[in-house]
Amino acid sequence: SELYAEAIKAVSIRQDTLGAMGAIEAIFQQDSNYAPALNLLSRLTRVPKNAVEYSEKAYCQDTTNRYYLEDYGGALIRANEYDKAVGIFEKIVAKSTEPDHYRIYALLLDNNRRTAEAVSVLDSAEVRFGRIPQLGRMRQYFLLKTGQTLAAEADARKAIEEAPYLAENHIALAEIYASTRRDSLALVSFKQAIAIDSLAIEPWGALGEYYQKRGNKSAYLTILERLFANTQLPLQAKINEWKSLANDINSYRKFFAKYDALIKRLYIYYPESKEVSELYAQHLIRSGNIDAALTLCKQLIDYKSPKLDDFTKVIEIENHLNRPDSVRRYTDLALERFPHNTDLLHMRGALASQRKDYDEALANYNEALKHADNDTLRSTLWGAIGDVEHQRNDKKRCYKAYEKALHYFADNSMVLNNYAYYLSVEGRNLERALTMITRALSLSEKNSTYLDTMAWVLYKLG
Repeated sequence: SELYAEAIKAVSIRQDTLGAMGAIEAIFQQDSNYAPALNLLSRLTRVPKNAVEYSEKAYCQDTTNRYYLEDYGGALIRANEYDKAVGIFEKIVAKSTEPDHYRIYALLLDNNRRTAEAVSVLDSAEVRFGRIPQLGRMRQYFLLKTGQTLAAEADARKAIEEAPYLAENHIALAEIYASTRRDSLALVSFKQAIAIDSLAIEPWGALGEYYQKRGNKSAYLTILERLFANTQLPLQAKINEWKSLANDINSYRKFFAKYDALIKRLYIYYPESKEVSELYAQHLIRSGNIDAALTLCKQLIDYKSPKLDDFTKVIEIENHLNRPDSVRRYTDLALERFPHNTDLLHMRGALASQRKDYDEALANYNEALKHADNDTLRSTLWGAIGDVEHQRNDKKRCYKAYEKALHYFADNSMVLNNYAYYLSVEGRNLERALTMITRALSLSEKNSTYLDTMAWVLYKLG
């Protein structure tokens, strides 16, 4: 129909999905069972359940159309309706000239605990299309899964006889040996695969996976050094692998030299990557090379779009090194870029308080309050304001700030402790002071400062 042609043009030429949907709606007003429109709608919808509904209706209108059948099968898989998809793919395979349909059907059968049938399907594919490496590997896996180790090994050897120059065939045989704990034979086959193409990542990756499964971390890290130096492996894959490694603290300590070599290799090969630089800086901090880490973190700030975390790392390191002037400088720089960040404002207020610049401290805390987005933070800031007012010897303002802090968060243990201590020093409201310090200790039982306050309050109570 003209409307269907218009829908096709909208999708294919103008990439106008809404226009296509409008044309389809107009078609359905004339014939709600128009199969081509139902099929097109199944491919346009982003809701898997709806795609199944539309594609099924289209197929039911014309069961001889194999494209409708294939789209219906694909919709079922995307909707995770695997059991129903088995029967549909049985029909697809009967009409198909595509090896991939056999692959999908075999996977569905295996998922349905019909692995032996999956092997038969792959046998049929080999008879029809000849040996296809991907399907061959899958067949070997299913043979192993069903306990047919010798058959899997024979199949892998046959593949090597037919194509000894393909590294993947030697990898397949190596993995079969590995699955049956014939490690010496597995290593020989892995090395044969590497000898065919020592620059390819697949043989090295397979060998690395073998070592990883065997728990040989040292050998696995050695393989990773090669892979990290290989430009065929995408940078993001290397970053993801490093992050996974870095989470294993015990191995980090035990194989520190190898970890160090890996991250240095990444940094040398990808000096322009900010993420790699960040990871290297974290490594330097872990290794205790604080000055080098600080230099690198400062370089990260010079990027066009530095993140808050870049400034925070510098500030934390400078604070660790007891360099208050540098802490103040980088806090100010960070606030120029993130003027409403409450953590930075809180930090600058604390630094001003340490310098006894109480007016600046209060200004920063009050500015942070304007942007505080939760009561816990508001309580913390009012507690800090109370501390500053106490340093200024303005007890009235101090206690008023503490009251506000406890209004926002009654279990602010630091405020409870400070408030109780100052009241006990004055010898006033001692019963309330006891209540507050008792609550603080219930929140942090082993806090020595709170225990001292409790002792002082009890002493004052006599």
